[in-house]
Amino acid sequence: MSQQNPQREYPNVKARLRLSRMSPALPPRESYMDIWMKGTRFRVRDESGRHVAEILGDLSANRGLGVPAHSIEEIMDIWSQSQDMGAATRGVTELYGDLATGEGWVLRGGQAAWPIRADELAPAAEQILAGGLDKQLEPRGQVTRLGRPSTKYHGFLEGGDQGIPYKSEVTRVVSQPYLLLSEVRNAQNANHSYTREVVSLQEGAAADPDLTPPTKNKGVRPLKFRQFRRTNWKS
Repeated sequence: MSQQNPQREYPNVKARLRLSRMSPALPPRESYMDIWMKGTRFRVRDESGRHVAEILGDLSANRGLGVPAHSIEEIMDIWSQSQDMGAATRGVTELYGDLATGEGWVLRGGQAAWPIRADELAPAAEQILAGGLDKQLEPRGQVTRLGRPSTKYHGFLEGGDQGIPYKSEVTRVVSQPYLLLSEVRNAQNANHSYTREVVSLQEGAAADPDLTPPTKNKGVRPLKFRQFRRTNWKS
């Protein structure tokens, strides 16, 4: 899934990310993530306690609007979380990875750490990096965000999702090497959107203790994400 170069060096940074999501017939959702990066290592702390497959799935969904709720169980979970019940029950989810060694670890709630390959987890951390912008997005001027000179991009992304055509309106704000804002809206429904916004950015603030997993199951072979998704989605 990830195309990350194992030799890539991350900037030394700690960022706080606000996730805001609106979906038809569901309550508005807001949650926060903290992300640390330094060298080849990263850490992600999801305060809402989402499953790692949900965290990664929301980033890779074709429409840019996250993974939609399909079942009654998933819809009920969303309503429960809107009442501050879900996260309190699950606790936080933490992801750790080192691209140099390939080791990645997931800690969720009170469970012991389990291994997943670092390059499979990396997109969760790299969502704050600008990377390559879609060619459909055009620069729309210079802005200042978090005290940094930035460029605003806007455009529409079109495609098909399970045979259904879609059109998403996208706004992004970039201050290299960081993606400070990603706002995606369903062009046909203003009440369907997903926004990822960096609300705090501290360069040089990621220390080695921040990036070291508190526990490791030594000798356990890291899982590939597809294997993990099949066997551990409900864990």
